[in-house]
Amino acid sequence: MMTLVIADDHAIFRQGLRSLIQSAPDCSIAAECGRGDEALALIRQHRPTVVIMDISMPGLDGLSALQELRRSGDNTPVVILTTHDDPLMLERARCSGANAYVNKEYAFEELLDTLRRVADGTMLLGQRPITASGAGQSGLTDREREVLRLVACGMSNRLIGETLGISIKTVDNHRTNLMHKLGIHSTAELVRYAVKVGLG
Repeated sequence: MMTLVIADDHAIFRQGLRSLIQSAPDCSIAAECGRGDEALALIRQHRPTVVIMDISMPGLDGLSALQELRRSGDNTPVVILTTHDDPLMLERARCSGANAYVNKEYAFEELLDTLRRVADGTMLLGQRPITASGAGQSGLTDREREVLRLVACGMSNRLIGETLGISIKTVDNHRTNLMHKLGIHSTAELVRYAVKVGLG
């Protein structure tokens, strides 16, 4: 039996998810909530098979909650729900450690199949290879590529430093080197470049 925690701040949508999931004989709902911080507490309490997490919630948004979960070493599969059809948001979800990313518009058709596929830890948002014509030929070091990937996730220098175990000053130096090597002058351009070359 697959147990689930649902985190979505829209009560009507959450009710629809509950009805869908309860119709499946192999699924049961352990708990549900409408805030990201509550979701973290419920995940730790119930240890569900899979978590369904809305990307936009009060208290702590879905991606921030997911990042906190992964930083704590918890690899519980997480399916992100969103109304955003945005490749940069998809990239952020993938970088944050989401197993899958489902648009709410299609959630009821896709969700049960997605839940079953990620229940064993499968990453439907897998790591993409760096293209030969992309960052691999830009003279970037492995550390610079890692910093670039985390910049594309929307992480601050402080979070990047904590994730990689380096100082904020070192992160800032890597960002300066990246911009110099790539001829880029803003964080937005760095993110676009990272997505273009498949760094993530």
